Amino acid sequence: MNQKDIKLLWGRAGNRCSICRVELSQDKQAVTASFTLGEQAHIVGEKDDAARGKSPLSDEDRNSYHNMILLCPNHHTEIDKNETDWPIERLHLGKSKHELWVRETLGDASDTRLLARQLAVTTIIDAAVELCRLTDWKVWTSHALSPDPNWAGDLPNRIFEFRQRVAAAIWPTDYDELRRATTTFAILIHDAARTFMEHSDYEEGTYRPHKFYKAGGFNPNYNRDLDAYEKWLDDCWRLVIDATRAANWFADIVRRDINPMFFAEHGKFVVLEGPFADLSYHASVPEFTDERKKELPDALLKQAA
Repeated sequence: MNQKDIKLLWGRAGNRCSICRVELSQDKQAVTASFTLGEQAHIVGEKDDAARGKSPLSDEDRNSYHNMILLCPNHHTEIDKNETDWPIERLHLGKSKHELWVRETLGDASDTRLLARQLAVTTIIDAAVELCRLTDWKVWTSHALSPDPNWAGDLPNRIFEFRQRVAAAIWPTDYDELRRATTTFAILIHDAARTFMEHSDYEEGTYRPHKFYKAGGFNPNYNRDLDAYEKWLDDCWRLVIDATRAANWFADIVRRDINPMFFAEHGKFVVLEGPFADLSYHASVPEFTDERKKELPDALLKQAA
């Protein structure tokens, strides 16, 4: 479920169970050990063999806001164990009635403005997950950090699109650190992609390094060009690691301010470097210091000016 749909589900349900209307919680204070009392339940089951799962709906539709209902743990258990009493139609009707009750009983202008601000932010968060391939971060960055790096052919353009979306975003004032973390992430991952593209060739759906120091035949400037190539590789690797630092900062603030379950099961973003000469790999979790975070993204923007 994407972050925008999660916010819609919780906001329109008024943080209450759609059946018994007991108040639920999403613990924003606890990041690593958060406990979410509310449960995001599927109306049509997520899989064909799940409760109410027989349906032509796609995986994307099954995990969208329109097929989800917010419940307390007791009612989530009840509807999944008793499909006869809780068919799909009854759940959709119950969800609609509950959301109408929330609007008429609990809704006010401040709640509507808050939800609107959160939806604007979660749209950017979803773009980061999709366009920067956060779910596959360790896999694709391991290719980018290998001695002979490569990038998937569509990834640089996706990252450029993310950079544009972040640059154009209108951020609510009460999400300043999230703005700074997201902007830093967008700048660094875009710099990483742009730098790699400076000396890469497209081959069968993949960008691979153009080893310009070889220059076809005898190269009188071989040593100079080899040094330049190795410096370029170092820059590429450094920027991917810096982008990972920014990704971890970004995810930490999303968990603190928006959704405590954001990549909570996945954990921190890890980079895998290697293989080295002894065929070993090195795994690490790059993160910014608190002092460095205070300088960002202003330091990067000044550097680019």
